[in-house]
Amino acid sequence: MDHPPFEDLTSEVTYWRQKAEEYRQAMEDAREELEDFQTSSRELELELETQLEQMEKRNRELIVATERLSSERDEYKGRAESGQNFLNSEVTQLQEELSKLKSEKDKMQRYIRELEQTNDDLERSKRAAIVSLEDFEARLNQSIERNAILENELDEKEDLLVTVQRLKDEVRDLHQELAITRRQPVDAAPVENGHDICLPNQTTNPGSREIPVQTDQDPFCPYSVSASSSTLLTPSVRIAALNMVNDALQKIGQLEFKLSALYRSYGAPPLSAPPNAILSSSVVSGSQFHMTGTTGKLTNGDSTARHNYNRFRSTQTWNNAPIVLDPVPVQPEARESPLQVAQ
Repeated sequence: MDHPPFEDLTSEVTYWRQKAEEYRQAMEDAREELEDFQTSSRELELELETQLEQMEKRNRELIVATERLSSERDEYKGRAESGQNFLNSEVTQLQEELSKLKSEKDKMQRYIRELEQTNDDLERSKRAAIVSLEDFEARLNQSIERNAILENELDEKEDLLVTVQRLKDEVRDLHQELAITRRQPVDAAPVENGHDICLPNQTTNPGSREIPVQTDQDPFCPYSVSASSSTLLTPSVRIAALNMVNDALQKIGQLEFKLSALYRSYGAPPLSAPPNAILSSSVVSGSQFHMTGTTGKLTNGDSTARHNYNRFRSTQTWNNAPIVLDPVPVQPEARESPLQVAQ
């Protein structure tokens, strides 16, 4: 038995005395419990003897009843065996039916699982088809909007091309008229097409290079203007026309750049190319026309005023290849000599 370490003999004696007192008290308690147990045992013994006599009497009665019940049991046993045989046959039949039903149930469950899996596959396919359809509709709407924008831009480009061509024709006619006006005498002179060009009645001073003004309105002369209106070769009109041509060419260049970017992104021409091409922005920016002083002289940055109108020819296929056309012919005296408007 383990005991704590002691510091001296007195503490050890005290410890063992306490232990002895505890054991003595436990012994007295056990003795009292033993006496109580013996008393209760004697009482229980008497009670059990009485009960034993009663049970023996009851046992004899039960033996008689058991014999009677045994005979009844044998009788019922025969009946039970016959019933058991009948029930066995019934159970066998029901078990066979149950086996068949279980096999059918398993088949139906497998069929249901297959149907559920097929249904899940169909639902996933449906969702994927819906998502694909929505994405296709969105891309289709974007393509329709983009095509509409491109069609509008192409319409605007065609309008600008028509405007540019008209302005170029007007500029060419103005240059030709200016050249003819400077070469022909004061009187009307015949031209190649058989019509007469109406010249002004007013005489001009060759030294001052004044542009004559038609004072009388002639309905048969296509180049005659009234004295109250602006002159046909007014420098401001020519500058405005050239500026309009310059702006139109810049817009057409921007549209051509957009169409080229779309062609690169699509890999194929989004819309059919127009029959005419445009000037590049670098060519257009190379000629800036302005008026100097009050003489009405049309100059550019290097005082030569070269009209480098380079146009692009577009081929039948969409290849974005620029082809330079011939420049518009301009008379030297129309470019370099100052213009003075007669008052």
